[in-house]
Amino acid sequence: MNKRVYNSTFGKIVRTLGFLLVLVSSVYISTYLLLQNTTLPFVGTLLPYAEIAEDVINSLPQMISEYVGLALVVGLLMITWAIRKGIILRVLITVLLLFGYFESAINNSSALAAITLAQPSWMGSILNLVEPFFNQLVAMSEYVAPGAMLLAPMFLWGLFANKKPGRFSVFMLRLGSITLFLAILMLVVGDLFLSSLAAENWYLTLRTIFYLLTYLFFLVGGVFGVIGFSRK
Repeated sequence: MNKRVYNSTFGKIVRTLGFLLVLVSSVYISTYLLLQNTTLPFVGTLLPYAEIAEDVINSLPQMISEYVGLALVVGLLMITWAIRKGIILRVLITVLLLFGYFESAINNSSALAAITLAQPSWMGSILNLVEPFFNQLVAMSEYVAPGAMLLAPMFLWGLFANKKPGRFSVFMLRLGSITLFLAILMLVVGDLFLSSLAAENWYLTLRTIFYLLTYLFFLVGGVFGVIGFSRK
């Protein structure tokens, strides 16, 4: 069976928009991760670029920052549905990413990103409908939310690893899904099993580095994904 996926013109547009959204959201997230962790190794080299990016972000309308989390999730979903034939993995990734987004919107924190992301004001009415069901689901077990967040990068890795033909942009997203899994794994271990790790500098440093690498990989992947618009 031929598992190669070649996009039509519409598919190319969806895929490229997905990469663009991932690129923009990754620039925002990686910028503030760098600015909030200036003492970490190698951050000094990237800090001037983060400061330039912050100046650009500050010059934009404030409402744009409210859509960063949504842009990341929608971008990944657009890429998922554009580069995958099978329906099961696409649906699973969709459910898990939406779960992660609603977790972020409801709790003002999410394992998908190590910074607090604002939400658009109109999302409030949707959250009022979703929150009771979300809370019931999470209340079933303390492992529901962390389990879902660990599965999300695992399934994303499976998606990107099996993309045929291979693309450098997808390879970067694949690397990002690996580091995201490691970051979330460290977060889960620290929260559920070894709470004493929260006081360890090496633990906080390594976890933050994994998050930084995730969005730097996503950023590079987004750039090459947008550049590769014309590729099938």
